[in-house]
Amino acid sequence: MAATDHSPSSYDPDPPTRVRLHKALSRGRQITQQEASDELEVSKRHVRDVVKTLREEGVPVQEAFENRRRVYYLEPGDWHSEAITLDIPERQLLTLLVATQAARPTLSPTPLAEDLDAASASLEEALGGRVVSFIPAFESERWHFNRATSVDIDSEVFWALKRAIADRHPVYIDYYSASRGAWSQDRKIDPLMFAVRRGAWLCVAYCHKRDATIDFNQVGIEQVDVAEEEHFTPPSGFDRDEYFEGRFGALAGGDAHEVVLRIDDELEPYFKRKLYHPTQEVSAAEEGIEVTFQVHGLDEIASFILSWGPGVEVRSPDALKDRVVKEAEAVADQYL
Repeated sequence: MAATDHSPSSYDPDPPTRVRLHKALSRGRQITQQEASDELEVSKRHVRDVVKTLREEGVPVQEAFENRRRVYYLEPGDWHSEAITLDIPERQLLTLLVATQAARPTLSPTPLAEDLDAASASLEEALGGRVVSFIPAFESERWHFNRATSVDIDSEVFWALKRAIADRHPVYIDYYSASRGAWSQDRKIDPLMFAVRRGAWLCVAYCHKRDATIDFNQVGIEQVDVAEEEHFTPPSGFDRDEYFEGRFGALAGGDAHEVVLRIDDELEPYFKRKLYHPTQEVSAAEEGIEVTFQVHGLDEIASFILSWGPGVEVRSPDALKDRVVKEAEAVADQYL
């Protein structure tokens, strides 16, 4: 898998390399290209690529030639102190530390995972000996969050899309659609944002081929060509919250439905203590409870219902009843 631009690649496959160079420049150092190459243990060409990436991320790296040597530096106004002071209560500091643990499963398929680990370690080190209500070094052993459900995302694809989203550049992608089982090549899209739904890392984009805003699973994107000379305007009225409203899971599309389910007594506690969809409503019934959802599309909610077995019964709509019956019969036939 690869990502390409109309100019030399700016992708930095080693995020800490980018971070280390930025940190050195932020301290006011003037670093020659050779010094950066030696200290970071990368080639001079790679140093140039890292500098290009920093500039694209908004870091105003300056460049000069002294005694025939290329020198990189930042203007004094762009320097940053290494230490950041947070004057907040210890409970909020604990919340930040736990948040890094909670974010790890979500970010682990992406190249952001390594930076998150570094940030978490830095925060833990900075808090050591300075708080009294908890011991930072022990907190990682006291919390557990689910592992990621997505396979790793190609880092070049991720960073190319990230930059295109920030700069509003269209991109051309080679994409495999799992739902259609087919490839599309040189597909032009305007990437609008990243989203995570049920563990799937999506790039929400306006698709020129479909003339619609749709989801692209980043795992299915194999090539990204950034149109550096072009810029796009997001679709009028696009709202990220409204875009996902009504979905039961990760899949988009489908008509709106009010789904009513009857839940057996033994399963009742699960639906009273967990919200499976933002529209979930629970009411009493003669036997068990009734749960109502307002959803778009029936694909994922049908699978959800089947996963509960006979303890969940579809009251409406009829289309969902028929679908669950057919899928249950198909599964049963496999074992007859």
